[in-house]
Amino acid sequence: MITRPIATTLYEVVAEKAVADPGHPAIFYNGQSIGYADLLEQASRAARAMVAGGVRPGDRVAAMIGNAPEWVVVALAASAAGAIFVPFNSWYKQNELAWTMRHCGVSMVIAVRHFLKTDYGAMFSAIVPELTESPPGAIRSAHMPALRSVILMGEAVPGTIGWEDFLGRGDAIGAPLPAVDPESIAYILYTSGSTADPKGAMLRHRGVVENGFDLGQRRAIGPEDRVFLGTPLFYALGATNALPATLTAGASLVLMDAFEAGRAIEVIERAGATVYYGTGNMSRAIIDQADYRQARIGTLKKGNAGLGAEYKRLTLVEMGITGAVPAYGLTETYGNATVGEVDDPLDVKMATNGRPLPGMELLIVDPDSSRPLAQGETGLILVRGHTTPGYFDNPVETSKALRPDSFFDTGDLGSIDAEGRMIFHSRLKDVIKSGGINISPAEVEQLLVTHPDVRDAHVVGVADAVRGELIVAFVDRFQNVSEDSLKAFVKESAASFKVPHHIFFHSEENLPRLASGKIAKVKLAETARAELGIT
Repeated sequence: MITRPIATTLYEVVAEKAVADPGHPAIFYNGQSIGYADLLEQASRAARAMVAGGVRPGDRVAAMIGNAPEWVVVALAASAAGAIFVPFNSWYKQNELAWTMRHCGVSMVIAVRHFLKTDYGAMFSAIVPELTESPPGAIRSAHMPALRSVILMGEAVPGTIGWEDFLGRGDAIGAPLPAVDPESIAYILYTSGSTADPKGAMLRHRGVVENGFDLGQRRAIGPEDRVFLGTPLFYALGATNALPATLTAGASLVLMDAFEAGRAIEVIERAGATVYYGTGNMSRAIIDQADYRQARIGTLKKGNAGLGAEYKRLTLVEMGITGAVPAYGLTETYGNATVGEVDDPLDVKMATNGRPLPGMELLIVDPDSSRPLAQGETGLILVRGHTTPGYFDNPVETSKALRPDSFFDTGDLGSIDAEGRMIFHSRLKDVIKSGGINISPAEVEQLLVTHPDVRDAHVVGVADAVRGELIVAFVDRFQNVSEDSLKAFVKESAASFKVPHHIFFHSEENLPRLASGKIAKVKLAETARAELGIT
């Protein structure tokens, strides 16, 4: 049994582990390891540099870095300096980055010069024209008044500060670190919206540590574990799930800059990773590699089995990670609200999404009346406990999401079974109403992907004068399977009202996506209308 940390911030967690076992690896990256004491020293140095650079408690410090140790260092440093860490999406286009910088009122940005095919230095220069004319560390921008510093790792751009020079400024001044209130905001994580601007979910230090510890222990993560993270650290699955779960357990985080399936197999194999954090499409990509063999990833014993049936099947069965657990949660619930048990039978893991974590309370209510529903009844999922105190500078969306009794409205439909396990059904707003019947797009998607010739499927509703809505599916196929055969396949295993009215075949890379990488279903519905000639 791992002892719950006394620490209430992630920086303090690392400080605890550095004293207890200073040489134990905290991070594996590119064949090298960084011990807890070394990680603490790097984070302390960066925190002092932030304070020396004018960062004060509550200021927003952002990062645009791949899954590298420096991302973790900056996150811990912001924690130590009392700043609010805003991990920017590394896939942002220029307009998305500019909007987010303005919205959060960022004071300091720390980024790599280049990531994948993007030149962040050029992007910052275009977004902040005053940058190249400003003294480094003293930016004055009319449209970004809070911004003072841009720190670049790699080739410099006029007006920016190099990473080593930045660290040296902290060394020269020796700035003291402030006391940090555990109830203050640790993160602002921006969540993608399909019909509106992203919302910045605020998360407190104490919640990140406590829920991170609990969800890690539900996954049985211990000091001996090596946790492979395939998803970006800037996602909740990284920032509020894998990262705090690893650090609070004194385990080791296995990183690669950006996910690539063939290299992921090599990283897992070389590091001897024991815990898997990936998405369903990552699992599928690994399995589809020509040189994939289950034995090559045989050290993986536990981890995240995800939410949907196909995601679970890929992880638990095809990859053979039998100790992985299903889970349910949102960015606003610190990553997970419910998590399964490592020893649960396969059928239980496939059918449910675990019980509430300590400090989490779930309530299922009627979506229209808010009347609490009985066990087994499907309704709106409300969560109370470790939940966001609100969206940054967005009181309207905050008031919609947070009820007077402190329950957070997830916008999801689910139920609770006789053993207290939560069963996720669908997004409430994604429900298709056809012929007066409510249909879950997620359920139809899961039916389609069980066909051996279907790689992935996405289902949307399109307005229809007769039925109310039509069920339209976009399918990425392995083989030349026909629309009629897929309809017949669904009809064999589900009620006829769940059979798609139309199926279009598209490759995954051609489908519209949000900045987060998720499918943009509003745009997908527009595509469906265009395909059907509906105006």
